[in-house]
Amino acid sequence: MKVRVRIPLQREFAYEVEVEDVTELTAERLLEVHKAVLEAMETIRKQTAVAPGIDLEGWLDLMGEVPHMGTLARDLSLKDQIILTYYAWDLRGRRSMKPIEVYEFLRNDGFPVNYGSVVARIAELAKDGLLIRETEGTYRLSRSGAERVVALISGKHT
Repeated sequence: MKVRVRIPLQREFAYEVEVEDVTELTAERLLEVHKAVLEAMETIRKQTAVAPGIDLEGWLDLMGEVPHMGTLARDLSLKDQIILTYYAWDLRGRRSMKPIEVYEFLRNDGFPVNYGSVVARIAELAKDGLLIRETEGTYRLSRSGAERVVALISGKHT
């Protein structure tokens, strides 16, 4: 008898595991498959991290250990500065951040922000689907959030 298990990863993503015999459906086997899927997704994410043809000059400086916001980012709304922060760190390989880390990054880069405003805007961005809340109070950029950043940088944002 075939058994199929559907495992949701995010709202819009899921994968299925199908086995011929229910005895093959062990926790260890499911964990192996789950890890393999996550590794494959991470590889795909890294390959598509920067949209081709997007010029980050003036928006982000990724040359050092820590990314820095460019002068063009200073004219953005706080919400857009926050998603640009998540985008910059995502390009550096850091997928998720806590609100306090976003606040400290913006403050260290010279942005006049306060912690309460950063927390409130992050909650709004998550509600809008541009950020995804993860475990332990961290958030990461959603695909829609990344698309919004690319639209901002390429001048196609409305």
